[in-house]
Amino acid sequence: MKKRGLFSICLLAIFLYLLVEGCAEPEELVAPTHFTRVPKVSNLQGTIGVTPTGKRQLLITWEYDTLGTNLRSWDITRNINDTTSANFVPLEIIRKPATGYPFYSDTSATFQSAYMATDSLDVYYRVIPNGITSNFVGQPSDVLHMIVRRN
Repeated sequence: MKKRGLFSICLLAIFLYLLVEGCAEPEELVAPTHFTRVPKVSNLQGTIGVTPTGKRQLLITWEYDTLGTNLRSWDITRNINDTTSANFVPLEIIRKPATGYPFYSDTSATFQSAYMATDSLDVYYRVIPNGITSNFVGQPSDVLHMIVRRN
């Protein structure tokens, strides 16, 4: 019986202490600095066309701050019929071009009408910039959504 009484007193003391003292004020989250060290991807766009050989082609283009010197390449990731960020599959690494803006051409067999099992595919792309110094990874681009319809 003494143990239960002692336990109740300790529990009451802890409760009163927490009630009076409470918790500290919430602190702001520290902004990740690696996102600001690599130029952002902007104006991510896509078009659906046909190559000279007749294959369906999804062409992805984007812009970046050309004055930013800490940029080595971009990782292109794709997700088909799924909006879950964790399911983006890495496709290719695109090196920074000497002039002009970068692009990625996707002519996967998945997009060719003969291989499509459904009437259309929802294709999602995301571009992730990679820096030169310390291999910083920049902020991923917004997700580009494209609908590929069977002919």
